[in-house]
Amino acid sequence: GSVEQAGFAVLKSPIPSILVETAFISNPDEETRLNDAAYQEKIAIAILRGIKGYIAKNPPLSRSTLASIR
Repeated sequence: GSVEQAGFAVLKSPIPSILVETAFISNPDEETRLNDAAYQEKIAIAILRGIKGYIAKNPPLSRSTLASIR
């Protein structure tokens, strides 16, 4: 298989960004799950936990730290 390339703005953004694909809408089972509010909340919570975990391990630099680097 090959990896598809696309011009998503998030991939070209100069700021930290994420692109999350939660399912394939072309898959009827996954489409059904995506229409379920409880499943949407489960996915949202998982994404939030992932972001919080990333930030905990990679804290943003303070402005004073950034200034000292430059």
